[in-house]
Amino acid sequence: MSDSQGSPLYASSPFDHEKADAILRSSDNIDFRVFKLFLSLASPFFETLFDLPQPSVEMSTGVEVKDGLPVIPISEDSKMLDLLLRFCYPCTLAEDPTLEDFRDAVNVFEVAKKYCLDAVERTICKSLFSPKMLKTNSLRCFAIACRARMQDECALAAKYTLREPLIPTCFEEIELITSREFLSLLAYHKECGNAVQELAVDISWVTAAYS
Repeated sequence: MSDSQGSPLYASSPFDHEKADAILRSSDNIDFRVFKLFLSLASPFFETLFDLPQPSVEMSTGVEVKDGLPVIPISEDSKMLDLLLRFCYPCTLAEDPTLEDFRDAVNVFEVAKKYCLDAVERTICKSLFSPKMLKTNSLRCFAIACRARMQDECALAAKYTLREPLIPTCFEEIELITSREFLSLLAYHKECGNAVQELAVDISWVTAAYS
């Protein structure tokens, strides 16, 4: 949001701290007052960014300075930036947000990868590939895992897709996977189906257990 004159507003606590030493401006014109140290410790991207010479009020560099702090434009909107920054801050200042919406989790995961936030990426990965998420979004999780080249998560999601039809309906993330990956998933479904049919025909494995 911004005021009636179009001037950016500050984000809510804790991203409005008067002692912050940098400002990140979201794509929808919200200013986040942040501490460089927290972001630098969380991400080599931000560490490198903040190591660059910072402009001062006296310098004419084309970089905006607000309240004596450099303003750094960020391509993400305020909702996404707020979620991401909360993962970067100490728990005494901001608790990790709960990502129950699948699309929010995916978006934060992708932004975390973009800014080299490895710890954040691992945390969100646990949420994305939790049993709760996999039960309702197995195909979408499979596509995300393929895109991110996460083999263990890909195999896990593939198992959960066995609950889905062999030929699934179209889903949003289908464009993230290649035809080879999709054919591999279909082949996996078929192999598992064949294995179950063989067990149904040959019940010696049942009788052996009670002999």
